[in-house]
Amino acid sequence: MLLNSAIWTAYIALFVFLARKGQGHDIARSGKVSFVVQAFAYVATYISAVALVGFGGLAHAYGLQIMLVAIGNVVLGTWVVYKFFSWPTRQWQKRLGARTPTALLALGHNSPALKNFLALVFLVFLGVYASAVLKGAGLLFLELLPIPLWAIIWGLALLVGVSVYIGGFRGVLYTEAMQGVVMFLGMALLIGAVISKVGGPVEGIRSLAALAPTAKATNGFAALSGGGQGLFVLSLVFVTSVAVWAQPQMIQRHFAVSSPQQAGRTAPLAMAVLTIMVGGTYFAASLSRLFLPEQASPDAVMPKLVHMLLPEFGLHLFVLAIVSASISTATALFHIAASAFSEDLSGGKMGKAGWLMGIALCVVISASCAQLEGQFIALLCTTSWSMVGATALVPYIALVRFNVQNGPAALASAISGFTSCLGWYLLAYKPTALVSPIFGADWAAMPPFFVGMVFSLAGFGLTLALAGKKEDALVEEA
Repeated sequence: MLLNSAIWTAYIALFVFLARKGQGHDIARSGKVSFVVQAFAYVATYISAVALVGFGGLAHAYGLQIMLVAIGNVVLGTWVVYKFFSWPTRQWQKRLGARTPTALLALGHNSPALKNFLALVFLVFLGVYASAVLKGAGLLFLELLPIPLWAIIWGLALLVGVSVYIGGFRGVLYTEAMQGVVMFLGMALLIGAVISKVGGPVEGIRSLAALAPTAKATNGFAALSGGGQGLFVLSLVFVTSVAVWAQPQMIQRHFAVSSPQQAGRTAPLAMAVLTIMVGGTYFAASLSRLFLPEQASPDAVMPKLVHMLLPEFGLHLFVLAIVSASISTATALFHIAASAFSEDLSGGKMGKAGWLMGIALCVVISASCAQLEGQFIALLCTTSWSMVGATALVPYIALVRFNVQNGPAALASAISGFTSCLGWYLLAYKPTALVSPIFGADWAAMPPFFVGMVFSLAGFGLTLALAGKKEDALVEEA
């Protein structure tokens, strides 16, 4: 009991101390931050409780093929990002004087309409997505505290809001880095316990490969499934590893990079942490199939493993790790959503009053939505990355990688990507359609992010082509 209390006391004290490191700094600026802080902050922002608990449960059901998601996160979601996007993003941000990711894209493409559209999308979708993150943390706290869920959620929302208000971007980076370390330690403890339980990694893989195939692991637990199940796994790789490129909370992490050399030092550390934390978690969850029977809910797998394999202090450390994953994501989401409201939509540099209003709005939206049960709210929460990625990815890549600046094309791309992705979720994608899917079974399995990207690219390309023809016509007339 004393050890558990000490763990939580130390966590809260360190969180408060690090949040205060942003005091006296510009809310939107980080100041000089080491590559170690940047690496752990990137991982903590990237990996939420959904990834550790939800995808861990999927690894139990699908086997080692879920390791492809971890590989994608490390290679596409981290190495490619720091190799091709990090420093160019920072250069554009400095050149334009952009204070937010929304402003970066809007100023880069010289489109006030794009700024307003992106700010609204980020405010709504990231604000509501934060509700799912907070609710996940609240449900875990119920394992330890005899407090009503609604009170825990409001308490967490206020904690996150106060820390973001006090610390700004700099404080968010430091608290995220601390939470990244806690996540690493907590998951490492569980990974070691599972691997020990099955007799080591080699024996575990051998035993897992000997299990009979199931409906989800159609080719066994050590191979990629065929048909729709395999397509589902590959879509998870793409959505979690490519859509992340244009998530505003991830773009903002590059604003803290001071040089190409620092970006080069950050990437290997972030990749190593992700490999152990995410790769190790999915590997251990896959091996747990050897001693934990199939579960009705994938979300129940990781908590059951903790109760089965870890001592009491281990339970507290695991809960602390998942809570850290939730809070680190929530702080990043709050900062982006509040900035969208108080600076991007208002059209001026945010002051203390505007910043407070933005934070308060995030607290109210996230905590209120977390109390609701509704399909549309759940849809917004679970599809945020796809929606935001389909909206912002093409304009972002066009700007920072190809130096293409075109306001009408960027706006057309964002609107077409957003509407097509949302429409596919609501009308055509079988798991989320509000009515019977309007297309056949093959189309109903198509991930909405793919659809959104096709329409986003088409919107950008067609608008550029029409603009080119218009310019040619004007030249001929002249």
